[in-house]
Amino acid sequence: MGLLGRACIRLGCGGYISIVARPFFLTLALSGATLACAFGCGGEEEGPAQAGGSGQGGAASELPYEPCPPGEAVGEFKIALASDYTSVGGSVLDGVSPAKAKVEVARVGACRLVKSENPLCDQACPGSAPLCAENNQCVAEPRTHDLGTVTVRGLVIPLEMSPKATKTYSNPPGLPHPGYEPGADLRIITSGGDYAPFELRGWGVSLLEVGPEPVRVAHGQPSVISWLAPETEGPAWVHASLNINFHGSNGAQIDCDFPDTGAAEIPAALIDGLIAEGTTTDPTLTLTRRSATSLAIEPGCVEMLVLSELALAIDVEGVISCRDSSDCSEGQTCIPVELFCE
Repeated sequence: MGLLGRACIRLGCGGYISIVARPFFLTLALSGATLACAFGCGGEEEGPAQAGGSGQGGAASELPYEPCPPGEAVGEFKIALASDYTSVGGSVLDGVSPAKAKVEVARVGACRLVKSENPLCDQACPGSAPLCAENNQCVAEPRTHDLGTVTVRGLVIPLEMSPKATKTYSNPPGLPHPGYEPGADLRIITSGGDYAPFELRGWGVSLLEVGPEPVRVAHGQPSVISWLAPETEGPAWVHASLNINFHGSNGAQIDCDFPDTGAAEIPAALIDGLIAEGTTTDPTLTLTRRSATSLAIEPGCVEMLVLSELALAIDVEGVISCRDSSDCSEGQTCIPVELFCE
């Protein structure tokens, strides 16, 4: 299975053009199914725009892995499976916040080293447009939008969600746990509100399990990650996000998408690059087993993730976390802000 993403963008006659998103770059392609819908300009009323094979009769286990391209998601719905609860929620914005924009510093295989852009405008931005974006432009913070009623299919109970005052969506209390069976065909369907109705489809991942041993992060060495591979193979991949500069200002991190085989490595070259961007206390390594589909709607890309997520223990070479100097060895001091002993 390759890492690629596809979304259908609506054409004037009611058809769609397929955008195929491979890791970290985009290409345009017309599939046979896309050609069929692109030239099928009948007069019938159209249903919701669909992604991830919705309405095409394929098995959920055959869904492709299609998260939104990095930095392009304007919306996200998650069905999250934890050890003691299941949750459903999401929202859609009318744009991508420049505050979340990251630039790619380096890439090796399935992994990317990225960091925050942190653009600065020549003059202070006004309250009506407080964010500085590219080209010295002040822009407003993207706003959440009403999608109407959101229906979730494939859970162990029927679920409908209405928008909250913030125009976000979440399941009410009392959702059974686990909320779905492994391998379930899960769907998010909107009735339509500020944007036309759409449907996303996902696959029910199993609970992610890892061992207690910390992951080593050191100069010149790959970081080896291991987890328990699933009993049933499906369309899920494992997303890893490593941040060893949590209190820093550059937002540097490594993001990877690995096959769900139970073992992977973050390349040494990227580890060296991440260390060079700076280290602070409270390093984090988040591992997420997830299925992912996405769809292009009016403001941009929206994705559906069915996921199980864990934070792993990590050991960063030469970094001893502290809150004050009493946490450090004799002769060392706890460095303010970065919060490590030196």
